[in-house]
Amino acid sequence: MSTPDLFNEMSNNLRDSKTQLEAVNQQLLHLERQDKITQVTEKELESYPVDIVWRSCGKAFILQKKSLYIKDLREDENVLREQMKNLKIKQNYLETSVEKTVANMKKVLEKTNVKQAQ
Repeated sequence: MSTPDLFNEMSNNLRDSKTQLEAVNQQLLHLERQDKITQVTEKELESYPVDIVWRSCGKAFILQKKSLYIKDLREDENVLREQMKNLKIKQNYLETSVEKTVANMKKVLEKTNVKQAQ
């Protein structure tokens, strides 16, 4: 493979990795917001002195036992944290890929410049 072709392929890989990394970062921010909302809702519910509360269900509201609502929120929290854990692994992988691709592109450019200088 010629140097320009290799460099173009590396540029395309870098662009793709950066795009994926940006998407992962956005997803992480969204999940972190959802997790924070879940925590705040749970704390608010625990402060209520009643055993039955109104729960939002789309455009409607339903009566539900507070303990069941809190249980559902905790399950949602666990799911969110698992998703965030997986996304952080993917984020780390993509960050490493970007760094290595940039380093390899620099090496290719240095080799090309050395050959041209000779």
